[in-house]
Amino acid sequence: MSVLAPEFFIKHFLNADYVEKSETIQSLWSGYGHISRYHVEHRGNRSSVILKAIDWKATAKHPRGWQSDLAHQRKVTSYQVEMDWYKNWSRDTQHSIRIPNFLSSLEQESAVYLLLEDLDASGFHVRCASLESHQASTVLHWLASLHAHYLVITPNVDWPKGLWPQGTYWHLATRPDEWQAMAEGLLKQSAQRLDDAIRTCSYQTLVHGDAKVANFCFNEDLSDVAAVDFQYIGRGIGVQDLAYFLGSCLSEAQLEADIDYLLDIYFSELARCIIARGESPDLAESVTQAWYRLFPVAWADFHRFIMGWCPTHHKNTSFSQRITQIGLDQVSL
Repeated sequence: MSVLAPEFFIKHFLNADYVEKSETIQSLWSGYGHISRYHVEHRGNRSSVILKAIDWKATAKHPRGWQSDLAHQRKVTSYQVEMDWYKNWSRDTQHSIRIPNFLSSLEQESAVYLLLEDLDASGFHVRCASLESHQASTVLHWLASLHAHYLVITPNVDWPKGLWPQGTYWHLATRPDEWQAMAEGLLKQSAQRLDDAIRTCSYQTLVHGDAKVANFCFNEDLSDVAAVDFQYIGRGIGVQDLAYFLGSCLSEAQLEADIDYLLDIYFSELARCIIARGESPDLAESVTQAWYRLFPVAWADFHRFIMGWCPTHHKNTSFSQRITQIGLDQVSL
């Protein structure tokens, strides 16, 4: 069975007169496909769309040598999750967070197409590799809105259907090889306790799961933001996204100087969003206190992944080690 050319798929769905690929924006991690921009003409009007083309039969070529059957299945599942997110969940978020509008999808024997709004054309054309501390507030507000919107008190075993039952790409159950590669010590010994503390928290939500700064698209003055790449969205606690995001865009010196300020921004907005959705101030306080206490645990959980995946990584800083120790002390009590 042949794979339908992207141009034909886009032209058919949009009832376009003409479709042309204008650029490949990036290749997907480990060679699983590409993200491209296509120009579309319809009755004299020109516009653009984004196509994420996934090759199910790709031979993984991990840049750090972590290819395996488990890693391949994790990637395949992640694209299925992202498809489900856009098809069945994303419209529910339209009044809470900004994401690309889902246009259409096509599943074939060896390829999947995901057609999305072009955020660049909608004004979110700025990408950042790093931020100043005050600039991070835009994303902290976005994360707080996501986490408040999907907050649940007692999720059942089937929630969230179609997404990861445990969000993030680094959680312990999906990274046994990296755990095995860790040096012996307290962090390795405490991995399960860190994971348990996150999974058994009374207040669960949906976490983006890969909330690095590269997955956020900003407007010109960084006052508004949209997020992309929902391959690892699933159940978790908000501080998992928070810790990962802060570590992705701020230097060790910035984190040392401003961590309290940054946490205050996130938790203040989280409480406001929880109350705005009709919940009581008492619940908002309970959630913020529970997650604030677990912030070092969430940080330590990601640091555990780093120390197995690439212990020489630039994120293995003195600040990260200090926060990780706080998390370890907490789960050892």
